[in-house]
Amino acid sequence: MEIFSITTQILGGLALFLFSINRLSSTLKKIAGVRLKQILQKATANRLLGAATGTLVTFFVQSSSITVLLLLGMVNAGALNLRQAVYVILGSEIGTTITAQIVAFKVKMLFYPLLMAGFLLFSLAGKEKQRNLGEILFSLGLIFLSMKLMTDGSRPLQDFPLVIDAFSSFGAFPFIGILVGAIFTSVTSSSSATTSLIIAMGMEGVIDLRSGIALMIGANIGTCTLELIASIGTNVTARRTGMAQFLINIIGALLFYPFINSFAEIVSHTAHELPRHLANAHTLFNLSVSLILMPFVVPLIKILEKIIPGRERSEAETYGILDERFLKVPSLALMEAEEEVNRMAAITKEMLKAARQAFFLRNKDALKAVLENERAVDMIYEKVGNYLSQISTIMLSEQDRRKKRSYIHAIGDIERIADLAENLAEYAGQKDAVFSDTALREIERLFDKTEQIYSAAINSLKQHRKSLVLDITRMEESVDTLEEVYRKEFIRRMQTDLIIPAKDAMYPRILQDLERISDHANNIAEHVMKM
Repeated sequence: MEIFSITTQILGGLALFLFSINRLSSTLKKIAGVRLKQILQKATANRLLGAATGTLVTFFVQSSSITVLLLLGMVNAGALNLRQAVYVILGSEIGTTITAQIVAFKVKMLFYPLLMAGFLLFSLAGKEKQRNLGEILFSLGLIFLSMKLMTDGSRPLQDFPLVIDAFSSFGAFPFIGILVGAIFTSVTSSSSATTSLIIAMGMEGVIDLRSGIALMIGANIGTCTLELIASIGTNVTARRTGMAQFLINIIGALLFYPFINSFAEIVSHTAHELPRHLANAHTLFNLSVSLILMPFVVPLIKILEKIIPGRERSEAETYGILDERFLKVPSLALMEAEEEVNRMAAITKEMLKAARQAFFLRNKDALKAVLENERAVDMIYEKVGNYLSQISTIMLSEQDRRKKRSYIHAIGDIERIADLAENLAEYAGQKDAVFSDTALREIERLFDKTEQIYSAAINSLKQHRKSLVLDITRMEESVDTLEEVYRKEFIRRMQTDLIIPAKDAMYPRILQDLERISDHANNIAEHVMKM
């Protein structure tokens, strides 16, 4: 029964640690996630900048696994190449050591004030920034509380010689320790959890430094399992990216395996306590591996190309991919969706231009372009709509939540404008589409104003410029007025027989479609106001 009690306390502490790390990660992603894509895209061929980027992003998402998953998505979408991704992975190896350094502190009862301060800020603060700070403090309090639970749970293990001997064997036979660390981390999907448990046991002297190092090396390998699985079904470059992290950690393990005892001796001089020794060992190991491999990224890529042969996709083939891996960071997923919304809006703008050519010039190529683009818009509309619905609203900031709602409404208006553009283009092919000179001049003038309104609306959407909205509203009102004047004038002409009845039969429908386009454009502007 005592073993059962010890095991449940340790595993309970581990579960709380995983929960608190995820909570901290969610808050940090909410705060910094909107900048993560810009940060990742700055990962150029400059090795130091790439590594620094990986370190910074991994700190914000609190997981090297999530960093690599984001890389898989960006590589799969063609936003990053393999060389850039490898440099970021080398940096993520360093970034993942920050958690171990934090949990190695003997905080004693510090978690109580952290929990209280965090709870009060989160519950009582009016501003979102203060509530986010409260969540961070509360999550840190939970992390330190979970460390206390694991530490207290490990303390009685000192009275079980078999347990001590088992852990000692990991130092005497490092391969066993590496294997155990890899398997345990594959199950928990968190090298930080494994490392923190090792440090907790080190605080009570249950595990020694050499055994802890072997387990940590194994944890680095085990954390690659999720990425290898996630890379299945992606393009060749993304699969190589997933394999890159695994290969880096395998090479690191092989480099240090013969020298674990010597490495442990060096680390033992970096501090006075075992928990700090273990945290420093983790940092020095990952830092050393990254620095050693950084000059050999090109040969590493050659090896990856041999392991996973195949042709890389061109930029055109990867354009417009909404990867579900980005959903791990909702604010980043929202940015990906935003790009597709803007692409959908731009295609619809081209449809209006082509519809004009098809209508006035009876251009069959323009009509064909409109029909093809309308299918593309419908496809993007369905894809983006489904993607937006999957983005977690809870993990978004208030501003991003407003953006998500606005994009969901905006794509509906853009899709309707595309349908109306198709209607206008198709009128040219109908037998009764015969118009008087007066009607054509009026349609052309209304077409001009409608295109101007839509162009202003999508610029406002793309640039988040609320200052344009009042202008768009005034322009839309002028279209409504003009449409009403033209309609009354049409009725007057009909009544006085100034036109042949066979002409202008479709004129009212065209006025209505153009007026509806301006209405939907104005709706888009109103959605921008709500962002």
